[in-house]
Amino acid sequence: MNADSFSALRILPVRETATRLNIGRSTLYAWLDDKSPSYKPGLPKPVHLGKSTGFIEHEIDDFIRCLMQARGGDVGN
Repeated sequence: MNADSFSALRILPVRETATRLNIGRSTLYAWLDDKSPSYKPGLPKPVHLGKSTGFIEHEIDDFIRCLMQARGGDVGN
């Protein structure tokens, strides 16, 4: 990987991830919990950095694209 690859990575905080998915934080955690009836196995796992938790932005974008494809939506970039 070169320096440009690293600069393109962004960690989204939990609150911003929930906003991007248009859900609440508690729903986000329910989607991550494999014991929850709301569990979404395709949702990327969070990254833990010290006391902070976040999600890799491009993985969340890919998850949204997959949801759009599953319903037959346009996924143009």
